[in-house]
Amino acid sequence: MKEPLTVQAPRPVRASWKVLVIAFVLLVLSGCAAAPASVPVATPIPAPTPTVLSDTERQTLAEKAQTTLRAELVATYPGVTVPTVTRERFIRLNETAPVLSACMTAEGFPSYATLYNAVAGYVPPGQEQANAVANYICNTRFPLDPKDSVPLNDSQLTYLYLYQTTVLIPCLAFAHVTVDPPPTLQDFIDSNHVEGGSAAVWAPVLKGTAGALGDGISKQCPIMPEHLKD
Repeated sequence: MKEPLTVQAPRPVRASWKVLVIAFVLLVLSGCAAAPASVPVATPIPAPTPTVLSDTERQTLAEKAQTTLRAELVATYPGVTVPTVTRERFIRLNETAPVLSACMTAEGFPSYATLYNAVAGYVPPGQEQANAVANYICNTRFPLDPKDSVPLNDSQLTYLYLYQTTVLIPCLAFAHVTVDPPPTLQDFIDSNHVEGGSAAVWAPVLKGTAGALGDGISKQCPIMPEHLKD
């Protein structure tokens, strides 16, 4: 069980010795002592309880995902030569965009990670099939860990909601990023349980602004918390 994610309280500002001397003189003259300001108490976020997969279940999901990846490539580009690629390792959800964007760039298609942990880049006209093959290569070398493809349960959704509303939103606001107001926790959970996903699922950043933010803000204010699926 991972330790609860904790929102750090701001550090108090240090006063100079001159300010302290003046404050002390005023205190003596007034004849009374002021109560010290209280330091904000850190608010812990309860750790989630992820769904546990057996090794067999994990391997089955990995094989299914690889079969789907290959089928989509062949269906989109019939007659394409599917390269033989060896899986190097599974990657976790929070490293998907950095790893895959680096791989796509190495394959000749400069890419970058977005705030939503997605890969974005420019595909020159006439290079669509080559880009699709590069995408197949990268996703085969670095497939998503099967346990990250399992839908989030209520404890994980609660953890995600609390992280995004108490940690992510303040971080984005400090960076002057437009933030969507959050729904209630129950509405957030319900929208995530809709079969096949829901367009109503809340995200803290307006989708119109996410692409322009680049990977700088995604590193400063990660949209996904650590240990969400650990």
